[in-house]
Amino acid sequence: MKKIFLVLVFSAFIFNSCEKEVIETESNVLENLDTEANGKFGYYGNNNYFLVANRGASTVSIFNGRTTEFVEEITLPDEGAQPTYLAYSRYNNSFYVGDFANRKLVYYDASSFEFQGEIEIEEGAFHMWINDYAGQLWVNNIVSKSTSVIDLRTNTVLQNLPLPNDEIPELTENAVQHDVTISPSGYAAYVTVLDGPDKSYVVMYNTRTLEYIKHEVVGGDAHLLPVGGKLYVPAQNANTLTVFSRFNLRKLGEIPFSSTHGISNNRRFVFTTGIADNKIGVIDRFRNKVISEIDTDFNTPHNLAVNRRGDILFLAHSGGSATKVVFYKIRRNGMLKKLSDFDSGLNPFGVLSY
Repeated sequence: MKKIFLVLVFSAFIFNSCEKEVIETESNVLENLDTEANGKFGYYGNNNYFLVANRGASTVSIFNGRTTEFVEEITLPDEGAQPTYLAYSRYNNSFYVGDFANRKLVYYDASSFEFQGEIEIEEGAFHMWINDYAGQLWVNNIVSKSTSVIDLRTNTVLQNLPLPNDEIPELTENAVQHDVTISPSGYAAYVTVLDGPDKSYVVMYNTRTLEYIKHEVVGGDAHLLPVGGKLYVPAQNANTLTVFSRFNLRKLGEIPFSSTHGISNNRRFVFTTGIADNKIGVIDRFRNKVISEIDTDFNTPHNLAVNRRGDILFLAHSGGSATKVVFYKIRRNGMLKKLSDFDSGLNPFGVLSY
């Protein structure tokens, strides 16, 4: 018994040491990344914008991230385009837009908003994420049931990843990739695979080898947000946010919130939409506790973004006849106060802040 105890203690020590080393390494990587990026562009240049993809209007609306004033509207180049989600590359000084209907990403200069090019992918461009240190963009194609990994140095497809059927043999014919994110240092990517209304898988990949690492199971319609050393996973159909360690998908806790869906954060708080309940919840991320919630003025609060200063929250209300985006002031105690709303275009969908 004593030997077993010593082995367990030693194993725990090794595990904690390894995890500490990963955290320290990631901090160093991010510090170097900031230094390199600042040298190339300055501190994000002078950019400070909110963007929303108006899926039913084939447009992207751009707002000032400090004043919330409308700046410009971009129309995607292809007829019948359906812009869904967006992502920003600080190194390329570009933002990318997924076109659900035309099997492509289109990208624009993040300062001038001029069209730069397009990348052919598979069908049904949906959630996407960029990490400049990894030099990659990951986008889920929900019609083709694949994940396209883009090399940001060349703006070309490195690989289209299929569903991980070999690694998760219990996946059914209903399984499809949905949300995606990448760890801040770029060492791992995470994809949610939805499989029916009540079950989702959080799948972890190595961004260098593009190989599967491990997975965990959560409730239906799950999304993702990395914050510090944690991975927040809101599962709408389970009315629960599950909190994992980003480094090993070890479960840290659960936070109840009805119909939790869209998610964003500033330094102190995590914000989530109650998409079926027309609410926004505010979570203290250090205590993992909901501290407040407010009712929204319009139906179907969907996706959220926070500006760089962390003092304005941007919300898109989605739906076939929806047009509204709303700005909220984030007070120091996390309370939200509505500032204004705007008719951005038909079916405001994915949002972005840079």
